[in-house]
Formats: sequence, structure tokens, C-alpha cells
Amino acid sequence: MPPRKSPFVRALPRQPDLVQLKRQAKELLTAFAANEAGAIAEVHAHYHSANPETFALHDSQLVLARSYGFASWPKLKAYVDGVTVRRLADAARAGDLAAARSMLDARPELVNLCVAADNEYRALHYAVIARHPDMVRLLMQRGADARVGIWPHRDATCARVMARERGYTDLLAIMQEEEGRRNPELPRAGRSPEIMRAFERGDEAALVAALDAHPALVHAADERGRTALHWAAARLWPQLALWLLDHGADASARTRSGDTPMDLLGNDTDATAVDQPRLIARLAEVLLGGGAEKTARLAIVANDAEWLRTRHAEGALPNQRGLLSHAIASDRPDMLRLLLELGLDADESGRVEGLDEVVLTFGEPLRTCASLGHLAMAECLLQHGANPNTNVYAASSALFNAHQAHDAAMIALLERHGARLDPGAVGLLGVTDQATRLLAEAAAGQAADADSSESNVAQGLMWGAIERPAPDIVRMALSHVDWPRDDSRWYDILQNGVYLGAGGNRLEQLETLRLVLDRADPNLQSRRGATLLHYVAASHGHRSASDRMMLASLLLDAGARLDIRDDLLKSTPLGWACRWGRTELVALFLERGADPVEPGAELWATPMAWAETMQRRDVLGTLRAHLDGRAG
Repeated sequence: MPPRKSPFVRALPRQPDLVQLKRQAKELLTAFAANEAGAIAEVHAHYHSANPETFALHDSQLVLARSYGFASWPKLKAYVDGVTVRRLADAARAGDLAAARSMLDARPELVNLCVAADNEYRALHYAVIARHPDMVRLLMQRGADARVGIWPHRDATCARVMARERGYTDLLAIMQEEEGRRNPELPRAGRSPEIMRAFERGDEAALVAALDAHPALVHAADERGRTALHWAAARLWPQLALWLLDHGADASARTRSGDTPMDLLGNDTDATAVDQPRLIARLAEVLLGGGAEKTARLAIVANDAEWLRTRHAEGALPNQRGLLSHAIASDRPDMLRLLLELGLDADESGRVEGLDEVVLTFGEPLRTCASLGHLAMAECLLQHGANPNTNVYAASSALFNAHQAHDAAMIALLERHGARLDPGAVGLLGVTDQATRLLAEAAAGQAADADSSESNVAQGLMWGAIERPAPDIVRMALSHVDWPRDDSRWYDILQNGVYLGAGGNRLEQLETLRLVLDRADPNLQSRRGATLLHYVAASHGHRSASDRMMLASLLLDAGARLDIRDDLLKSTPLGWACRWGRTELVALFLERGADPVEPGAELWATPMAWAETMQRRDVLGTLRAHLDGRAG
């Protein structure tokens, strides 16, 4: 079943036309005045106090702009006129300050947008790579976040780390200076390894001790405007929240996007945790006691239907994304039914934030039901029009989660309403009979989805089955494709093959990878130029040293080269192994002929430079021993 369009989100064409957009605004105005249901729903989703008697063309233009994902009509017009994140990235790369300043004046939000859904570079990354200090300063002054990296190696690719590791001390100093201007009261202790480790392991006592030693951190905010109390609420840490409130933390402080600590209750916790509803209720009490105002999320936990109805009647309860999922995670079926009756979107449809392009995401409420086994609430959502084929950005589907939980009743309910597993999910689950059926239907031209060509189905099956691993499905799918060895479609499949999921059968994982390598070039590169050997060296996934050795040896035996440089770190697989401290791979790559000197590399990107920068003593010893042996 194709994704259902949200009535609240529109997608611009590749070449938007301002004249056409003005016409759409007039059509929306006319439809709203005529009480057409679709127009009313769209207007009220984006303009909470719209009055049909006074609703004018400029109001219709505002609603239209918000439907397209822009805060105002002038911002939408600026986009149509070419003020886009891609052009800002071009200006950052070229060091064109005048162009960048003009675009940021028109659309300040561009400074922290990713170039595309499949390209997480931001303008600041390009300014650092091109080493334009004035551009770095301009972007930082306009609010750029220098601490956000690029998936899947975020630790190595935030702007600050890139500048530090490349020896661009002038750029690093600019970023540190501008961050200091934003938070002059934030001492260096706020970024100390001790605090960060305590945060990562959820050690409230250690965090309290650190804050007690550095009281200025109580009021400091990060790049998103989150205070320590926001994080305590999001992580459901009552001890820390109580301490912060006792020491003057503001329970009404807002982030840059307008969220209070109460708005973020439980946002950064596992919705499937058994004690999450209890902790949310406990933190809500703590925040209310500290002066926080009641919110819809709290009313849901408290089963306060009257408060929700009153806010809705006042127009103060818009179609907020996340409220339905919150009701489900809090195990509040009555509140879920009420919210649906009040007209909230059963799919919680919307666009992915942080992007200029419109990428739709929907279905988190139903997905949450499947994850938690809430059958009755799932049925309620479906009765209110929820799409059974959820499409939550970068997440599994509701049906996939039901299969993983072996929840036969949930599977039956979803399938009865039309839910189907896509080929990637079938491969990940290792469902051989469904894989056979999908391939047979595609080969016969009987697939329900127009995009389900035989080649696309085989590609999806291989992508999932190589990770599971499921060798039989990989073999079956391979017989349905005749791609050349250098076809780019092999790359994502192979990359999933070197991921190595936790608990997988290592022999079968190597077998599935070998099956694909028999047909594909092991030197295919990602959009950023990284090969499979690069990714093995960085060890994204659950790989041990022995895993890395097996994978790297398999790739080298298949013909993987050691002299290819990626575009981001400008390094060979040996350079990556040195950066990440993979001593065993350094020895293997040297043994297989890798050049430890790399005279053609940038000075900061040689294997020796990486080992010294990252203080990898074992790696340095291995490199020097090899050089001494070669000299002898």
C-alpha cells in the first residue's frame, strides 16, 4: 500500500513556481470560506485561531507556507527564489561571505540544516574542509552547531573535531570563541570527560556532584537551548531534577524550538521500558512542584480529559505530533481515544526536521503499539484511519516490530488492515517463504507496488538478509539480478554485510558476504568515497578485533585495494585504522602492502599523523617497527 498523504504536509515540486503557489493560496482561501472539510483541516493544523469571517489571503499564504514546511510566506518565497541550504553550502565551500550573509538574513534556519536526507553535511562542515576562517566565524555567529557530526561516524566528523584533527587551530579557536560568546557562564567543566561519561551512563549522583562543583552549569544551555533540567526531564532523572530545582533551575526555561522541560518528559528514553509511565508521572510531579505549567503530555499521564477538552476548545491543543504516541507509551487508552475524537492525526504525519527538502514521516503511534503489544490501542488507531504500513523515518515498521516480538495477534490485526512487509524487512526477518513469494510476484509482474520490480525486490531482500544473516535468501535473490560488478546498487548491500549485528551467526554472516562479493566489486565507494575496508576499520556495528580481521581478510582476498582515499577524512583504510586505533588491522594492512608513509597524502591525513594525533601508542609502535624492518 503506498504511503497515504498527510492532509497537513505538502511537498514542493523540483522547480517550484511562485505564481502557482499564489494560485494555491487563493484556492485554499476559497475552499476554507466554503467550509470544505479538507481545507478546514489544513487551516486548523497550521493556524490555530483561524476565523472564517476574517480569514484573508495573507492568512491563507501563511497556512500554505507552513504546509510546505516554512515558518512564513516570505521564507517560502525566499526558497523559491533560490535561498536554499544547497546554495548556502556552495557559498560556504567557495568562501562567498556576501552570498552566505544574504541567504542567512532571509532564512536564518539554513545554518543548521543538513544538505539532504542522504547528506548530513552542513554549511559549517564545508567551511572547515575548505578552511575559510571568515566563513566559519559568520556561520558560528549565526548559530551554527559545531558539535554535530555526520552518520555513521559522528564522533569523527563534527566541525570542532575535524578542525582539531587537521591542525586547523585558527578555525578551532574561532569556534571556541563564538561558543563562549553564546554561553559566557559555561565553564570548561561543562564539556569535561567526567561529566560526559556520567551523562552517558545515567549516573545521577555523579552529575549532581559535578554540578555542585560548577554551579554555573545549572543555568547554562547547550546549542539547542536545552538546560540541565531539560535533559533531566528528557532522560527521566528525578534525583537530578530535584537537585536542579532546589538550586534555582528554571522549570519554564525554553529551548530554541520553544520546549519547556515538561514538554520533553521521557523523550530520550525507551518507550518500551516497563517503568516509563511511573517515571514520567514522578518527574511531572517534581516539575509542577518547581513551578512548571501543566502541559498536554502531563494531562495525558494524569488522565485529565477535562483539561484536554478545554484546551482544545480554546484552540490551544493543535495537532501536536507526539501526543498520541505519548498516550500509548503511558498506557492511557482513554486519552488516546479522546485525542483521536478531538481530531488529532492518527498517523502523526509530518516532515523530518533539520532538512530543507520535504521528507515525510508517519505512523509512530501504531509502531509504538506494536513495540509495546498494545493490541486494543492499535485497533483504535486503525479504526480512526491510521495507515497500517507505517513509514517512520529511519525506523522499522509496525508490522516488522510485531514480527520481532512474535506477537501473532498484532500481526494478524495489521495484516487484516493491509499491512505488508517490504523486501528489506522480509530479509531482515529471514522469512524465506515470503521472500520466495515476493520474487515470484515481481518476476511475473504481479507485485502490488508499482516500484516492486524484480531487481528492486531482490535488492531489498539482499540488503536485509545479508545482515540477519540468511544465506538462502541471498542466494535466491542473486539469481534474480544481472548487475555488473561495479553497479552502485551493490554498495549498500555490502555495507550492510560488514555491519555484523549483535548475536548473529558469524560463519553465516561471512558466508552471505562472500556470496555477494563473488558478484560485486569490493572497491565500490560511498557518496563520501569510503570503501568497505574504511568502514571495517571504523567498526560501525558490533565488531570485535577478530571480526574486523575476518572481514578485512575476506575483502582483501576478494581484491579490495588499500590505496583509495575517502573524501571526508582524505585517508586510506590504513589511515582510518590508525585513527581508530585498530592495531590488528594496521599490522594486516601493512603485511598486505599498504604504504605507511603515503607521501601524496595531506600532512594531517597520513597514517603516522593519525596515530600521533589520536595518541595511539600501539599503532605508532607497529608503524615504526614496519618502517625499521623495511629500512633494514
